[in-house]
Amino acid sequence: MLELSRREARRLMIGSQLLSGPVPKRPTKVRMREVIRHLGAVQIDSISVVQRSHHIVLWSRLGNHPPEWLSELLADDRAIFEYWVHAAGYAPIELFPYFRRNMLEFAERTRESTNDWITENQDTLQHVLDFVRANGAVTTKSFEPPPGSKRAEPWAWYGNKPTNLALDILWSSGELMIERRDKFQRVYNLTERVHPTWDDSQIPPAEEAQRALALVALNALGVTTSRWLPDYFRSGGRRVIAHADAAGILNCLVESGDAVPARIHGIDDPAYVATRALDQKFRPSRTTLLSPFDSLVWHRRRTRELFDFELFLEAYTPKAKRVYGYYSLPILYRDQLVGRLDPKAHRKTGQFEVLSLHLEPWFVGKDDERFYTQLAATLTDFRCFNGTNYVTVGMSNPPEARERLEAALAACSG
Repeated sequence: MLELSRREARRLMIGSQLLSGPVPKRPTKVRMREVIRHLGAVQIDSISVVQRSHHIVLWSRLGNHPPEWLSELLADDRAIFEYWVHAAGYAPIELFPYFRRNMLEFAERTRESTNDWITENQDTLQHVLDFVRANGAVTTKSFEPPPGSKRAEPWAWYGNKPTNLALDILWSSGELMIERRDKFQRVYNLTERVHPTWDDSQIPPAEEAQRALALVALNALGVTTSRWLPDYFRSGGRRVIAHADAAGILNCLVESGDAVPARIHGIDDPAYVATRALDQKFRPSRTTLLSPFDSLVWHRRRTRELFDFELFLEAYTPKAKRVYGYYSLPILYRDQLVGRLDPKAHRKTGQFEVLSLHLEPWFVGKDDERFYTQLAATLTDFRCFNGTNYVTVGMSNPPEARERLEAALAACSG
């Protein structure tokens, strides 16, 4: 059995997550596709105080690149698709067969549902589907609210139109796919139009799908436990791999030579290392910012156990109760998460504002000038990626961190 320190496990995971070493000097759309194919899932989120989460995930791995590449991969190249892969997210089209079963199972649950809305709105669902068949691609704006509707209607929380919810159900059930995004708004069309080469006779057996997705997750993480694995792919609110099945699937990957049993010091659960990762020599040297929805950190327990880092998303916390800020981004420095900063891009004025910078208490006492130099370079690249011209720094904890970062930024711009 392979024995790993937590640091060794972190380095395997950071490298397998494509966050080890320098960012590419010349990112390409082909490389972006390879990143998404390797990760298996890139979560989508709508928060836009800086570039949206899915763009940050790709920037962390590719550096500054045209964000429109992602739209082209979806709409023009059909290299990726959008579904409940880890919450709503992008996945490589190669994984479509393994999620198709989840779509059809969702459709079956919808047909058998006793939910009052679904039962009472079968005509709405059929109307939306017939409308797309007759008229082509649609958005939520393609449908008018019911005559005489008011905001007080019970479905007002969902955009004031029952057709909005119908679109979401038809997408989740696989009748529709996301053809493209128009200013972040979903554009829906029939699945056979978006993915015309697909045939449901190609759906693999459930066991094969679970094993294939487990291997993708294992290779993307580098190292996992049976407790961590099921969180990686979640479809329609359900884990694709149940906790009860995870250990057995991982042991099958050991038998096939795709995984090696391991033990991580300080972590009780048995671990498994991707055989592919053992062939790599990862030397984490990157300083970057992570989306709070990044696949390296989206499993809160794993992040706590492996990185000793508590991740908080306070966007939905009342402002007076926030500790770290509305949208704080973890700071990855080499093989550790050393702090977080709360950014805001003022695109009209060209200002990229670091509203607050918080370093982890254990890192505060380290007199590491290299960290500030590299963070300043990272922020300079990130503010360019956000279409802004200069960086300002607000409060920091500890207070002297602000002064040191400002000095590093001045040196970087000079």
